[in-house]
Amino acid sequence: MEIAVIGDLDTVIGFRLAGVSLSYHVTNEKEAEKVLKEVASRSDVGLIIINERFAEALRPLIRELSERPDLVIVEIPDKKGPLPRKTDPIRELIRATLGVEIKIKEPTREST
Repeated sequence: MEIAVIGDLDTVIGFRLAGVSLSYHVTNEKEAEKVLKEVASRSDVGLIIINERFAEALRPLIRELSERPDLVIVEIPDKKGPLPRKTDPIRELIRATLGVEIKIKEPTREST
């Protein structure tokens, strides 16, 4: 199984340095859509990592591709930081894949 990365230059360079050869630098949503469709059509790619900002613009396509049992799409923030969201996409991926929901309790301060 191959891993593919679609994102801004900083993201792509980081993953290339980590050994991910299928790394695609895109500068706009149109390029990201073209590359995403191309990469998703490959039978050897099982994981696609994409910047959140591009994924947000391609939400209908991401939902459609996420239905496939042989492909996982993970959205990551770019250098500007994460997008404000109502739901965490990683948490949703775990819920959809494993059928469990992860709840994180905020730490409480103990008085001394």
